[in-house]
Amino acid sequence: MNHDIDLWGEYPPDNRWDQDQNAKLLNILFQGGTFGNFLKFFLDKFSKLSPALDGDTFGDTGTSHNFSKIKFSGLIQRYHASFINDNEDNIGLPICIITPSTKKHFLYLKKAQLFRAGDRKITPNDLWQKSIGEMKEKLPDDISSIKELYKLEGEAYYSWIPKFIIRDWYKLEFLQDLEDTHNYQWFDTFKTHKFFEGQKVFHLDLETFFNWDTFIMNIKELDNFFGLALDHDRHAEMKDLFLKGLELDAIRKECNLVESVLENKYDEPFNDLDVSTEGFIYAEIEKTNDFIQMPLTNRFFRDTGEMQQFIEHYPEHYKAMNPNMPKFNGISNPYYLDKNK
Repeated sequence: MNHDIDLWGEYPPDNRWDQDQNAKLLNILFQGGTFGNFLKFFLDKFSKLSPALDGDTFGDTGTSHNFSKIKFSGLIQRYHASFINDNEDNIGLPICIITPSTKKHFLYLKKAQLFRAGDRKITPNDLWQKSIGEMKEKLPDDISSIKELYKLEGEAYYSWIPKFIIRDWYKLEFLQDLEDTHNYQWFDTFKTHKFFEGQKVFHLDLETFFNWDTFIMNIKELDNFFGLALDHDRHAEMKDLFLKGLELDAIRKECNLVESVLENKYDEPFNDLDVSTEGFIYAEIEKTNDFIQMPLTNRFFRDTGEMQQFIEHYPEHYKAMNPNMPKFNGISNPYYLDKNK
C-alpha cells in the first residue's frame, strides 16, 4: 500500500455516506464518478428482496444523484473509502469495490471526476476556454502546474491559455506508465487495504458500465456471489435503464469512441472531442510511433483518416527520439526531459 496516498480526500475519514453504518445485503464502495450511486439504485430496484422502486435517478448528464424522492430498502448501501474507518472493527461484511483496469478508464476518470462527481460540470476544455483567473479559483492545482511547466507566470487574470498547451499538458500525463499516475496509485492503495482481508469482497471492473453485455454479465456474477435475488425476468427493463444512462453520458460515449478508433475498428470523424481526449490520442500515437511527436496546434485532426495520413507521411528527416519518452526499446533515452525535475 502506498502510504503517501490520501484515501479520504476532503471528507472526514469516518464520514458516513448512507443512512446506516453498513448494510446486511451489500455495501458498494466506490470513488466519485464510478457509478456507485447507479449501481445501488439498479440493485435495489431489481432485487426481489426489496420493495419496488419506480422511475430512475438520472440527471441530465447521466449521473444518478437524484435520490431525494427514492425510498430505498436499506439492504444496499453505498460508501466512499471512509467505510474502512467507519467499520474498522467489523469483519465478514459483504462488499463490492468498483475499480478501473484499462487506459480508457483512466481517461474517463480524468474527465468524470471533474464533471460528474458532485455534478460540478467542470470540463478539461474550461482550462483553455475560460480565463486563467476564473480557472485558478476552480482548479488551482492544475493552473499552477500548467503555469509553472509552460512558464506562464506573467499571464494576467483575464488572459487565456492556448488550447495546444492544455492538450500537451494532458498528453504528458497520459504518456506516463499507468502505475506512476495518482489515480492508479489511489485505486491500488484502496483495493489492497488490509481492511478487506477480513471481508467478503467482490471486485467489479469499471468496464461494467461502458457496455450493456459486459454490464449484465458482471451483474449476474455479483448477484450469484451475494445472493441479491435479482429479477432477471425484467431483463428488458434492466437494459432500458442502463442504456438510458449511457445515452445521457457524453463522457462514456466519447471514451468508447476513442477506444474503437485506436483499435482501428472504425473510421470516425473527430467532432468536438474534449481536449483531454485529444491529449490521450496524442499520447497513444507517440507511444506506438517512437520517432513521432504530435503537432502543437490549436486545431486537432478532422478524422481518423487525417490522423493516419500524418503518421504515414511524417518526414523521415524529422524523426528523432521523443524527449517525452524515458525509454526507447527498453533503453534509457538520453534526450528524455524529466518534467518533474
